[in-house]
Amino acid sequence: MASTKFLEEASKQIEPVYGQGLFFVGWNYIAYYLVFDYHDPLGYYDAVLRDERLFNEEIGKLWANMQSFLDEEEVMINGVRVRPRVVMIDIGFRGSKRRPYIVFGIRFRAPIKPGKNVYENRYESEVAEYDYVAYWIFPPGSKVLEVDMGHGDEEWDIVGKNIVVIYGYRGKRTGGYERIVFEMPERYIVEEREGEE
Repeated sequence: MASTKFLEEASKQIEPVYGQGLFFVGWNYIAYYLVFDYHDPLGYYDAVLRDERLFNEEIGKLWANMQSFLDEEEVMINGVRVRPRVVMIDIGFRGSKRRPYIVFGIRFRAPIKPGKNVYENRYESEVAEYDYVAYWIFPPGSKVLEVDMGHGDEEWDIVGKNIVVIYGYRGKRTGGYERIVFEMPERYIVEEREGEE
């Protein structure tokens, strides 16, 4: 078991490297994964994953911290406040014990309907510590009508008709606001188009 002194020192040396968000929009819900990559030169997460007690404590801290961030955001779907909730956390490594990643599974119920829908998120703008990308994937037959990322430095693109890709950069400011207006088809049209798109 690692000493308390080692764990404290090792945790201070961890640096965020990259962030990735994968958002999936469905009928009555939005689910997403946030994946954060780190540089861990002293092996803090390697030590944590070797000790069940430390692992459970770390998961508890990560869960509480992420949920706290989510609770500070004001997320609206069609004018209705929704509440994103952490439902899963995983910690692993990308080919080296010095390259850990943390995955957060998050979802929430959303009053999404056929026709025009509006997703909005207000949060505190900040300077990003790392590059990141977010992919919003909407169902077959849907269409993204409008994207607004606030007054930050993020860039975005619509791929095809129903995928939004958002790029953020280290040292640049986040917008503090997101708005995606999208059109959902009737449900039976989605079933017919599953194999087409």
